[in-house]
Amino acid sequence: MRFSGSGMEGGFPAATRAGLVLLLGCVLPSAAQSVRAQPGGQPSAQERCLIERLREAGPDTTVGALRAECGEAAPVELSVPSIVQPLGAPRALPDLTSSPVERRIVGESRIWGERFALLPHRPNYLLPFSHALTQPTSAGGEAQRNEIKFQISFKLPLTPPLFDGRAALFFGYTGQAWWQAYDTDRSAPFREYSHEPEIFAAWRPSGSFLGWTPRLASFGLVHQSNGRSTGGFSRSWNRVFAELVMDRPDGWWLSLRPWWRIPEDPKTDPDDPRGDDNPEITRYAGDGEVRLGYAGGEQRWTLTMRRGLGSGGKGSAQLDWSRPTGFSPQLRWHAQYFDGYAESLIDYQVRLQRISFGVMLNDWY
Repeated sequence: MRFSGSGMEGGFPAATRAGLVLLLGCVLPSAAQSVRAQPGGQPSAQERCLIERLREAGPDTTVGALRAECGEAAPVELSVPSIVQPLGAPRALPDLTSSPVERRIVGESRIWGERFALLPHRPNYLLPFSHALTQPTSAGGEAQRNEIKFQISFKLPLTPPLFDGRAALFFGYTGQAWWQAYDTDRSAPFREYSHEPEIFAAWRPSGSFLGWTPRLASFGLVHQSNGRSTGGFSRSWNRVFAELVMDRPDGWWLSLRPWWRIPEDPKTDPDDPRGDDNPEITRYAGDGEVRLGYAGGEQRWTLTMRRGLGSGGKGSAQLDWSRPTGFSPQLRWHAQYFDGYAESLIDYQVRLQRISFGVMLNDWY
């Protein structure tokens, strides 16, 4: 680094010298350390020497020469603090087309430092045109097959990045609604609303397997309920889950999410808030889910499959498609097809087929 007086005699103008004095105080590690070491923040002898020499410096004086005059010949090194990105995101941005999961991690890192920042968790969408091909269940009489379906999902980091940015603790919430908005004769009620809070730890694994690279692993506890406390339509259950998300350079990604239901005592009275509201739910909702997705271009595809592993186990399959609307970078067209059991808690024992259209704010990856 060389000081240049831009052809002016007598060294720097006062404003320039003042700016460089501030610069020296910021970028010279030894000077900064000495200021912290002095009681009351008074400059050290070496810092006073540097400032005095700077005032007298000519147009060709270098920083190295000034430091040598003040008794320190080490070269100046600018120290830039590193920014810890969530879950060990790489410092250099990856090829955004090669790793769908890394693309999301890097995107979330931009607001990681905000206090109480809300990050997307599962997809957020609104499906105004949702048609059930089979009759859905309702607690308030026969339901219409046409309704509005939407989902709101976010997560909140509970800790700063841990273990050199490779792990963190999160709280997540997903709300899913089936709204009979077109049933004006019954004041457009909500047929069902599912609350799903969870707390989990997530970390960055390493290694690779047959072309798949593990990107994210998590372990946690999730509660799911439809918010009804008593009666034959009350539904709730708790489970422990683990999840591993991996992807390939060509845009394919895979999520494996097994879970174990926490047992509950049998219910002796349907109106008793205590006890098991849905004793066979794992048979229909499954013992875990597998998601296979493609996010290598503008169009995104996700296939979600669940299956009960016990005797007589049921399951479901859901296919989601999205692409940009062109109106906004964050708004995507969204189509969804569901076939199977436990789409909602209220009718988890009923096999439903449903097709829906609308928009989403964020896809999985």
